[in-house]
Amino acid sequence: MKLKDIEVNFSFTDADCLERLEKASKKVQEEAKEHKKEEMSLSEAIRKECGIINNFIDEVFGEGIAEKVFKGKNDLQEHMELFEDVMNAKIEMTKATQNLYDNLEYKAKYMPNRETRRHNSKKGRR
Repeated sequence: MKLKDIEVNFSFTDADCLERLEKASKKVQEEAKEHKKEEMSLSEAIRKECGIINNFIDEVFGEGIAEKVFKGKNDLQEHMELFEDVMNAKIEMTKATQNLYDNLEYKAKYMPNRETRRHNSKKGRR
């Protein structure tokens, strides 16, 4: 997977990678809730939000990746766009994986019966 111009070793179909993503995204939600309770200036709030996303990126893709991707900048829009891209990619891959399961389930359900019917019909022809 590519984060901006950095190639990372991550697969949405790898259970370990997906588990890291799920845990880190829950952590983002919890930290964001707590962050909203604090009173701080806008610049402090932006740094805090960027820090939360930096931690997410490092947890999911590996230590130091956030620094490579964002180059030390605390641009909230840049951070939010990348976070959104990762979550959208997860949603798309989840849909694709579900379609794969549905196709396999359909084949498992109907193929044996079809093969049995063909076999039985060929027996009757002889």
